[in-house]
Amino acid sequence: MAGEKIAGINVLVKVEDAVVGGQSGATLNRSASMIETTDKQSNNWVTKIAGAKEWGVDCDAFMVLSDAGYLALSAAFKNGTPVEVAIATGTGSGHISWEGEAYITDFPIEFAQDDAVTFSISLEGSGELAETITP
Repeated sequence: MAGEKIAGINVLVKVEDAVVGGQSGATLNRSASMIETTDKQSNNWVTKIAGAKEWGVDCDAFMVLSDAGYLALSAAFKNGTPVEVAIATGTGSGHISWEGEAYITDFPIEFAQDDAVTFSISLEGSGELAETITP
């Protein structure tokens, strides 16, 4: 699989080892804060060093009744507990995944008159985001 592109349709979001059923899109957000270190010897240029990193996941899905992924998210939201989140392309060779613990920060459900019921989920990572690449 070396050099092959990854189709977004092959990337799934899992919570507590259950695929979020009806998933239609997802975004993994990663960022790093910057610490300003400018001093009088920086020749009037702002200098910086990398600070702490953070991550989160935004996911959109169609509502699927009795879906284990949705039920795990709903319980965690209700109880204010973290969930184990994994975003992965599959298993075996050519596999890439990101995993970590996250809290739900936003969980709206849409009931449009002329569309399927959907929900969105925003997860904020707590701790390290592990990345695994299996060529």
